[in-house]
Amino acid sequence: MVTTMAMATEPSKVVVKYQGKKFYVHKIAEGDTLYSLAKVYDVAQEDIIKANELQGEEIKLGESIYVPVVEERSEGKRKNKHNKGVRGGANDGEHVVRPGETLYSLSRTYKLTEQELLDLNGLNDYTDIKAGMTLRVKPVAEVEIEGESRSRRETVEKEAHSEVRDSLHSDTIFEEFTSLTEDVTPTPFDVLSPYEVLRVTLLLPFHVRGEAKENIVDFYRGVLLGMEDIKAEGRSVELTVLDTERSVERINEMIQFGELDTDLIIGPVYSEEFAPLLSYAEERNIPVVSPLQNVDYNSDMLFNMPPSKEIEGLPVADMLDGSREVVMIYASKNDASFISDVRAIATHAHEMALNYHFDRGSFFYLRNADGSNGAEVILEDLMRESSRKVFLVMASSATDIDRILTTLSSTRSSLRGRGFTYGDYVVIGSREWLKMPNIDSDIFFHNDVHFIVPYYANRIDEIVRLFDSRYVTSYGSLPTRTSYRGYDAAVIFCRMMYEGYDSVVGKELTPLTTPYRFEYLDGANENTNWVLQHYRHDSKIVLE
Repeated sequence: MVTTMAMATEPSKVVVKYQGKKFYVHKIAEGDTLYSLAKVYDVAQEDIIKANELQGEEIKLGESIYVPVVEERSEGKRKNKHNKGVRGGANDGEHVVRPGETLYSLSRTYKLTEQELLDLNGLNDYTDIKAGMTLRVKPVAEVEIEGESRSRRETVEKEAHSEVRDSLHSDTIFEEFTSLTEDVTPTPFDVLSPYEVLRVTLLLPFHVRGEAKENIVDFYRGVLLGMEDIKAEGRSVELTVLDTERSVERINEMIQFGELDTDLIIGPVYSEEFAPLLSYAEERNIPVVSPLQNVDYNSDMLFNMPPSKEIEGLPVADMLDGSREVVMIYASKNDASFISDVRAIATHAHEMALNYHFDRGSFFYLRNADGSNGAEVILEDLMRESSRKVFLVMASSATDIDRILTTLSSTRSSLRGRGFTYGDYVVIGSREWLKMPNIDSDIFFHNDVHFIVPYYANRIDEIVRLFDSRYVTSYGSLPTRTSYRGYDAAVIFCRMMYEGYDSVVGKELTPLTTPYRFEYLDGANENTNWVLQHYRHDSKIVLE
């Protein structure tokens, strides 16, 4: 019975490389045991226990574990970027089955139906295929005359090209033919065939100055879940994971020692690491994805997932175009980065600057040019003016932010309760507020607060809820925004390698709930979507 379960186990198609060793990433399914996994992958149980630091033989349903790859069986690896032929060591029409290969994957590799592959080898079903056995992958007659067939095919192709050339006997036909060829947009990288294995290299700073980076681990875990979904689509991925240590020297070493022989690079994170990497990638037509920082480099191979600062103000441009009075509220401690961002956006707005001070109550004063207090301003009088307003709260302290927002909402409620009219207002806040645990998000709804964010995942949405469930089952913790970004990176760009450049650039893509739209701008492929996160009065969060 154990043998039957072992043969029914579906081997993983996701392979990661860490510290020079390769591992299959296997998600535990019903009936899996260490014994059955050892048989499927042709490794010792002790090696699986050691790779995962298990205390015993107990494994949990739904968790992901690492299974060492037996290197001596990993034959037939592609040697370079331009040798993307059939992998697997086919020799004279035969193939030696490697651990993890299935009837389905072999049929895709050799462009045969599953039944044709079974018939060629006199097998009954997929359970008869085992690691180490030799399979025939071409009919005998085809193997014997392969050289002659290729020569004949080349002759036929030349004759066909000649006929097309001769048929272009008129200027009109030639012009039509030329215009058609000119409309074809060249793809800047090699697109893989459906049966090819996609080699992905993940470059991440897992350790910086000896300190482990938890958010980078979160990103990596999100990538693994994305790879699972790519695998579920019937594609194979070989993932190599390398620690850059935030070191340009380390990147140069990887290039020098051939560690970046790959189809797709996700990472690195820091801007300074990209200069040598992009030069290398451009020579070999390898797309490079910057997942967590918008980097300012011109390269056809570069894809920036975070949108650039230059377009950050677009979601709130209509609020700051002069149609509303802008009221900037400062406190004793202020967010310098947010002030700089606001100044860059609100260039055409009518402004009023106030200082906020708390002394057993909230007080507002006109702000002088040197930052000192001017005349006191009664907030109720200011809000009773009919003009529409947008409040920009510059404070960096959670206590000040909470008090200012509470004062705004309570003043409006008091005016409404006494039957007074007041000017409509909204608040634009810094996204740093979303990281402050001392601020109750209810106060955002009371004040119609808007945040400009590069990423948003609403845990109420079904797709995010399911992702969270998978993440918790696999890793025992809730995902973070970098986990979601890791998933998005894997899904968007692994699909792109099979479907082509045009499947990503110029399209609206939403793997989870945050939309991306990549455009070729200023010499690189840029995500042009900032997200406006709007906390409405009806207690709904709306993305715009």
